[in-house]
Amino acid sequence: MILLRHIPFLRAVFFHSITAFGGPQGHYGMMIKTFVHQRRDVDEQELMEYNSFCQLLPGASSTQVLTLIGFKRGGVPLAVLTLLIWILPACALMSIFSFLLYYIDSRAWGSDLFKFIQPMAVGFLAYASTKSFKIAIHNPITQGIFIVSSIVTYFLFKSPWIFPILIVLGGFVTNLSDKRIPQKEEKPKKIKWGNIWLFAIIFFLAGL
Repeated sequence: MILLRHIPFLRAVFFHSITAFGGPQGHYGMMIKTFVHQRRDVDEQELMEYNSFCQLLPGASSTQVLTLIGFKRGGVPLAVLTLLIWILPACALMSIFSFLLYYIDSRAWGSDLFKFIQPMAVGFLAYASTKSFKIAIHNPITQGIFIVSSIVTYFLFKSPWIFPILIVLGGFVTNLSDKRIPQKEEKPKKIKWGNIWLFAIIFFLAGL
């Protein structure tokens, strides 16, 4: 009965799973729209912290962020349901397509079927960028990093080293400023390591 009050949240997760597009960066913008502005399950600062933390972890950051939102709302049971609902549509579609490939003539599809995917991905990324811009860039330090990074990326986009170099330099410059680092002393929170085993078992069963 307790999970019944989370049905609207799980419905939002399902619709997000079948409409999310553009990779983690695109998913982030859609999460802001759905779970921050529309449903208010988390605020913008919390979502940015979740996303930043999950970027450090191996695996799909979108899956981890969405699972964390479910964990905040309803603990481990809702987090597990959120994870299952999030991965179910993609797993089902990929499984169906894997069998249909044997029966579909590739020449019958034509070359124009997927021509809209690239501009759609660019649109989703642009939307996510504008949403992230309002959260992350709000002082001279971050504004300067944004302007310099944009100019350098425009001229050196084809270089494979430009993105890691900009990330490292941006992080270094940001740490020199005390405006981005909150001066609050918080007590370390106790980590419940038992939950890690639960998710490890789920992913192990999903791989069988």
